[in-house]
Amino acid sequence: MGKPRPSRSLRAKGLRKVTIVVPERCAEGIRQFAIELRARHPSGCADGQPPRWRTLSPSAALMVNPERGARCAVRDTGADGEKRFHWTVTILGRSRPVAAGRTGESAKARSLAEAALGAYAADRREQPIQNGDDD
Repeated sequence: MGKPRPSRSLRAKGLRKVTIVVPERCAEGIRQFAIELRARHPSGCADGQPPRWRTLSPSAALMVNPERGARCAVRDTGADGEKRFHWTVTILGRSRPVAAGRTGESAKARSLAEAALGAYAADRREQPIQNGDDD
């Protein structure tokens, strides 16, 4: 018996399925990294559907938007009141969020993150590219 081979459809798209064993505390970070890698891949690796929120754990949700090269995240901090849900918008390849905030409701946090992503994208369309840098 040889190694299992990836399906022809994955191979045709230049993708490989891998299984790795990592410490439990690192698993979620690796999973998010894999989502980002798939989003950056030219095949899109998506099913043609618009970006949607995915639950990563009972306290975190993520939406990756490959068209805009961004991800939105919402995390339940467990705090009381308006500081409970922390949302961020991060551009792939950058270490710092371009927008962030807190609110008391999960749905509102998602909505604010989506609005911030839309505002960022609109602002980027209006600004001329200088020296090929976007930082």
